[in-house]
Parts: sequence; structure tokens; C-alpha cells
Amino acid sequence: MTENLKRSEARARTELLTIESYSIELDISEATLETEFFDVISAITLTARKSARTFIDFIGHEVAEVRIDDAEVPFSFDGARIHLAMPEGAHTIEVRARGRYSTTGEGLHRFRDPVDSETYLYSQFEPADARRVFPNFEQPDLKATFSISITGPARWTTLSNGRQIACEAVGSKSDEIALARRTFATTKPMSTYLVAFVAGPYCAFHDAVEIDGQTIDLGFYCRESLKAHFDLDDISTVTKQGLQLLPKVFDYPYVWGKYDSVFVPEYNLGAMENPGCVTFSEDAYIYRGKSTRAQRANRANTILHEMSHMWFGDLVTPVWWDDLWLKESFAEFLGAWTMAATTKYTEAWENFAGARVAWALRNDQYPTTHPIIAHIPDLEAAEQAFDGITYAKGAAVLRQLVAYVGEDAFFSGAAQLFKKNAFGNTTLTDLLAALEATSGKDLGEWADQWLASAGVSTVVVERQPGGVKLTQVGTDPQTGKAITRPHLLRVSGWSSDGKTLAKAGQTDVELRDSIYVPWEEIGGEGVDLVLPNDESLSYIKIDFDERSADAALAFELDDSFGQSIVTSALWEMVRDAKLPAAAFADKALRSGDHVAPHVLATRVNNAMFGLQRYVPVDERDAELTAFFEAATQARSDSESDVHLIWSRALARAGASLPHKDDVLASTLASTQDQDLRWMLLTARAGIGSIGQAELDEELAKSGTASDVVAHLQAWASLPGSTNEALEKLKGGGLSNDHVSALIAGLTQPLRVESTREAFPDYFEQLEAIWRLNSQEIAERIIYGLYPMSDFRSTETPEENADFREAEAWLTEHNSAPAALRKIVRDCQDEHLRALRAQAAAQ
Repeated sequence: MTENLKRSEARARTELLTIESYSIELDISEATLETEFFDVISAITLTARKSARTFIDFIGHEVAEVRIDDAEVPFSFDGARIHLAMPEGAHTIEVRARGRYSTTGEGLHRFRDPVDSETYLYSQFEPADARRVFPNFEQPDLKATFSISITGPARWTTLSNGRQIACEAVGSKSDEIALARRTFATTKPMSTYLVAFVAGPYCAFHDAVEIDGQTIDLGFYCRESLKAHFDLDDISTVTKQGLQLLPKVFDYPYVWGKYDSVFVPEYNLGAMENPGCVTFSEDAYIYRGKSTRAQRANRANTILHEMSHMWFGDLVTPVWWDDLWLKESFAEFLGAWTMAATTKYTEAWENFAGARVAWALRNDQYPTTHPIIAHIPDLEAAEQAFDGITYAKGAAVLRQLVAYVGEDAFFSGAAQLFKKNAFGNTTLTDLLAALEATSGKDLGEWADQWLASAGVSTVVVERQPGGVKLTQVGTDPQTGKAITRPHLLRVSGWSSDGKTLAKAGQTDVELRDSIYVPWEEIGGEGVDLVLPNDESLSYIKIDFDERSADAALAFELDDSFGQSIVTSALWEMVRDAKLPAAAFADKALRSGDHVAPHVLATRVNNAMFGLQRYVPVDERDAELTAFFEAATQARSDSESDVHLIWSRALARAGASLPHKDDVLASTLASTQDQDLRWMLLTARAGIGSIGQAELDEELAKSGTASDVVAHLQAWASLPGSTNEALEKLKGGGLSNDHVSALIAGLTQPLRVESTREAFPDYFEQLEAIWRLNSQEIAERIIYGLYPMSDFRSTETPEENADFREAEAWLTEHNSAPAALRKIVRDCQDEHLRALRAQAAAQ
């Protein structure tokens, strides 16, 4: 099959074709039965500029017939493309085909609820999986309108991008299933990947919001078995707040009619911006047990991120995936900006400066890093461009851009972009032209420095007699040239009273190469901490001077934003083997009551990762034991976010500590939080203190989909399950969530070595895994099972056997798919970081 569409092929079709409309008839009437297939008719109205051979994209079971202008025509189908001769002129092509339901979250995903045996369907198409459901020309610049009808069980909720305009009973294929054909309003022009199909007995909640005389109907949907846990008030409030603000700041109305938010199972992403029918991960955003404010703030950010796409991405769309950042960076930026501007979660930029920027820094320091404007030659590369660089680095850079051109000019430029290019496709050139027009500034150099170069630079802090010298140090890994990006920085000085650090002064500067900041501008020569990127206004790493580093470790800032920035900087020092992971963990353990819970959560999560990955293996048990005992003591307040954060940490640490099973058992006995219970059960299974009987007993209590997944992970954690779990994984046919659960169980701390022994030919199997699975599943398996062996004092990190085997594979498999080679190189780099950190801590 030829699934991997190349950019050059897409350009050729753009030159050949103009697509006006699609009429799609989807028949899911047998979705509740055992059949793997559904029927679909796709009618495409288009104009060909000349007669030529071309292809229609479709990854499905079979193509029964292709007709042009109602005349049957010859074609060939290779499983991914329908090849045919296209005559010049205006035509309607009708394709009758059979598609296949998915369990991997790609295409039309089918899920059966283990609680009530109900069937739920939803679609996920980005970047190019609409072709798994209906024949189409799958590329973002061939926009069209969509008229959709869906035939399925009459009792189901059935949704698409447009509002339902008709519903008629149709003949039943089964005596037990009454069917209905629902027709939806024709959409505005949009890309194929934005089409949405949702069907099943979803529970519905309804609301509405008024915006300057426009009423937008709101729908909120989840599975029936989760409705008791659905936080309608918070979700609806954030949705309404965003819809009331964004049309005003963009000076462009919401154009997609209704606004549905559907929370779906086994989702590969956090959410997807289908116009009028946004889909969200229920696992990520419906909380069965207790949730922290940070979790709810993250949900609010995602809601507003997707809403921003209604303009950036849906109304105006990149021509090709090279400019993916034109929608994702903007949505990432606007999610945080809108959350801070209009919701109760005003800590949005603090959260961004922590977890999101850390994600960007991790991806940007891989050997496979890329500029924000990425080189995307094909769809396999496009799949991997949805990373921390495209999202979080891009958003951080946009913060710099907004500071540079001014907020008013930025939003005025966006409004100009929407008005000029509505329902069309845009490029960087269009954006820069709009922003230059509203700001009066030349952005060419700015774009070259920030968007066309790769890598991250560091601001080095150096104390001098009259002030502090700040120097930008960094090299673009692709060109070898020094990075000289312009940074608008807020530099602050902080002084300690022996307990906390208080801000003594601050000033704003522009850094390119180096700059000198007089002491009197930041509080005097006696300040204990110099923070060169206060409020995280720019995207840059921090290399503290010795006194500042000592102060950052010893004391807490009295400002939660500063706490977040310092935490991120210290964690980067751990990853760079400049600070022992144990020292960072100690910082997390000393987080007092004045440390913001979202900062504490970041510290604890990073500390746990560091202790399990970056601490020398012969010191790991002692460090984890100390951390476990401290976590036990820190769980004093049973109603707070702090209690929940430390309870989760206790479960994670306990997975490495058989001698602490009594604490795990007593904690399990005292908690009713189902998610925490499974964390504790998985830890106990991993250390061999319970068996399958106890896990089965827990599953029998409720048996929800989340419980089934958690049970599978816990089972795979059992000492005797390794071989069977690997066989299940290799056998295929599992859903995406079940694949991830097996991997999580097989890589529990005390199971890693047995998994490695049971799968000694990992590198030999890579190409087969890539070939036999969808890209989504292959990536989960390859990333998840990469052999991360520990450092041994008898060899250097580069002499590690797994590191050398990865190097040999890369050398010998130069012709392997580029996307697969990227995964191996990234994993090898993460492994080398861990080895170097362990070596430095010896």
C-alpha cells in the first residue's frame, strides 16, 4: 500500500484539482454487531484543470464502484489509493466503498463499554485518517464543503460538524435494531481532517451562550456510564467564557454554528478541534476520583486551545504540514492567554512555564530537533511534528512576538489574517504581512532567528563587581551556527530572609549576545538569586551562577510564578547531569505549605522520574526509600491537593520497594479513590505481594473501561506475566489503550529486567513492528519498550551495550523509514542522558 503521501504528490494534485464539495453517506447500522466493516458513499464535486491520472485516498476494506458523472469508470485500488483517469473539466465522482472500524484511535474508532455493553463510535482524522472512513483527497489545502448523512441505530445520539437538520426512519437490517438516517447541515469549506462523526448512546447536556446577539447552542456529551463524574459546571463555564471572549479579540465571529464538546474513550490525543464537534479524551478530562486544581486547569487550557483552533486552523488552515505551527503554536499560546484573561485559572502562564516549556526543551534538545517551521516531506513526518517544538516552543516564541509587536497589533493582525483568508489556506508569509501591517515592524529577521533555526540557547548568569553579565550561548544543531536570537527578558534579583526569597528589584532588557545589568536595577549586589527570565517571557534555558543555584536549592521564592521557573531550571540541570537527581528530589521533599500545588506536582513528578532513571542503580533503593517515607509523612491533610499529590507519589515510589508493602496495603485499605487504588494495586502487583486473584476481585467491583485498562496494566506488572504480556502485545488486535497498559506494566521498575530478557531482539524486531502496526501503535511499542539499561562503573556511558546496539542499528539501517529512525535516535539520546546523569552522580 502507498499510505505515506508525499508533499510533492499533494502539490501535484493541488495543481490539477479544485474541490468544491463532498456528499458523504455513512452507514453504521451494523456497528453493534460483530462485523468489522461499514459502508460509505463519497460523492466529490470537483474541477480538473486538465486530463490526467490521479488518485483518491482511501484506506479501507474494498472499493465496489467508482462513477464519474454517473458513468462507471475503470480504477485500481491498492488498499490506500484509488487510481483512475480524471478527465478535464467539472465533474462529480461517486465512490462506493467499505471501511473498517478501528480500535487504534485512527479513523472511525469503535469502543464497547464493559459496564453496559453499549457501542460508541467517534472519528479522529488528523493529520490524514479521514481516508480510513471515506474516499477523499486527503491534504489540508484541498478544502471543500461537506454534506453528511449517517444511518445508524435510531436510539443513538449521532453528531457531525453541522447541526442535525433531518431524521427519518429507514428499513432495519436487524429485527432488533430500529434505524434512522440523520442529515446534517452543510459545513463551511474546511479540510478533510476536520470532518467529525460521533455516534452511540452518549449522555447529553445542553446549554447556550449569547455573543453580540448571536446564540451558540452548546452540547456536552459523555458515555452513559460516566455521567455521574462529568463536571458540567466547570466545563460549560470555561467553554462559555472562551466563546464570549475570542470573537471579540479576533474581531471575527464564530462561524461554525453549534459548539459540541464530546468526551470519548480510548483517545490518542488530548482533544481535536473538529469545527462544531470538538472531541476530548475522557481519560484525561473526566475524573472518576479526586482531581487537583492543576488537573482542572489543564482541562480548561485544552478546552480553550481547541476553541482557538476554530479560527487558527479551521477558518484559516496551513497549506501543508510544514506550517503546522501556524495553528498549533497559536492555539497553545491562546489557550494559556485566554485562560488567564477570562477564567478562574489565572495561573495559566505559570503552568505553561513548568510542564509545557519542559516538553519543548526536551524535544528541542534531541538530535532530531527541527525549526518551528519544520521540514515535512510526507505524512509519516507530519505524524511526528505534533511535538513540544510545534506546540510549546512555538507558543513561547509567540509570547516573545506579542511582546515585540504589542498585544493590540498582534490581535489586529490576526483579525486581518482571518478577514483576508477566511475558509482558505495560509502560509508564514501571510501571517508576517498581516502583523507587519498592524505593528509597522519588519519581522523578517525575527522570523529567521526564531522560526527558521533549531535548538535552544542558554542565558549564562555571571556576577561582576558592578552588576550581572548575561550571555546567550547556544548552537543551532542543524547549521552549526551560534544562536543570536533576540530575547526580551525580565531580569530580577531575590534576597533571602533565611526562609524564603523575596523580589528585591527587576528590570527589562533585550539580550542578543551579552548584556550588562547594573546591580541597582535588580536590588543590589547582595541579592541571593538572579533570575534572568522572570515571568518566563522568553524561551531560553538558565545557567545560574553558583550563588543563585545554591539559593534556588536552599530557599523558596515567595512567588508561585518564580517557583515554577526555578523548578524548571533546576530540572534542566538534572537532565544535563549538572545537578544530582537526589538533590532535586530533596528540593521537592522540602516544598513547604507556601509552594503552589501545581509547582509541587511538577517537582514530585520530575523527582520520581529522576530517582528511577538518573540515580545510580546501587543508590536507587535508598533514595526511593527516603522519598517514600517522606511522602508518607506529607499525606497529612486528606482533603487537599497536596495530600493527593503525595499519595500518588507514594504509590509510584512503592512500586520499587517490596519492603514497604505494609504501607501500600494500609494506604490501599483506607482509600476509596478508584484511580489511586489501581496505582497502589499495580505497585503491589509489581513487587509481587499480590496476585491475579486480588486484581480480579478489584475489577469485579465496577468493571468500567478505565478499570479494565488499569487491571491489564496491573496484571502485566505481575512477576509471572512478562512472557504472556509480550505475546499479547506482539499478537496485535489490541486497542490503543490496551497496548499502552501492557507496556506500562512491562516497564514497571521491578519488571524492566525481566522484560528485557524476554525481548532480547528488540532492535531486530523494529522494522517488523513498524510494518505490521499502524504508526500510532508502532510508536507506542517502540518508545515504550526501548531498553534503558543502567550505567556500570566499568564502562563509559557511550560503551553501554544498548547504546552501542542502537548506534549499530542506525548505521546499518540507513534506508529504514525516517520516522522510525527518528524514534530510535530520540530514545538513544534519552538513554545517554540517563547514563551520563548516573555516571556524574557516582
